[in-house]
Amino acid sequence: MNRSLLFMVLFLLGGMLQAQEKFSEFKVGVIGPSGAKSGFFGGVNLGRSVDQNIGVSASIDLYRSSYTKETKVATEKDAQGNVIETIQTELEQSTTMIPLFFNIYYQGVMPAGFNLRAGGGLGYELLWSSFTNYETDKDDTQFFSGFGWHLDAGITYPLSQKSDIFGEVLYHGGAPSRDETENDEGLPVRSEIKMDGLGFRVGIRLYGLGI
Repeated sequence: MNRSLLFMVLFLLGGMLQAQEKFSEFKVGVIGPSGAKSGFFGGVNLGRSVDQNIGVSASIDLYRSSYTKETKVATEKDAQGNVIETIQTELEQSTTMIPLFFNIYYQGVMPAGFNLRAGGGLGYELLWSSFTNYETDKDDTQFFSGFGWHLDAGITYPLSQKSDIFGEVLYHGGAPSRDETENDEGLPVRSEIKMDGLGFRVGIRLYGLGI
């Protein structure tokens, strides 16, 4: 896996150095990982077009999900008739992941002015899982990391000569982990969070801006 990732990075860097037209993409959407709650999934993708159909890029994304357990403990009306509710917070949880990817894309012409886009990428992911339990007065943050990948496909439509809008369906794969010590039998163990899942994003591509 390490050799494959290194080969992919060197190939894409070489392509970016030889490529011509720069572009920047800004994306927002949602994703539903198998081992975490559905959440926001957006990012920035900076690259260059190798030719009319092929592009290479580097991207940084952000996944974020959260959960809050609350209970209504009292309700009252003030002198103006406003209903005032008292809410107590018992638990807060959040998961944040930052994927860093090198990508390659294909874009082809479709009828009615639309373009087909498809691509994929490999990279490394950083993940933080945090919780605060106010009832037990405990809190903790755990850090996970590991390799990840994605495949996506969608359509684009030109807004102008220098910009496109697009929508895409993506599949993200990865299981960031952290090493533990040993179990009772003396065997090495690790903890991981499965982040495999489908997502959907919309965005805008601006030509002339990139790396």
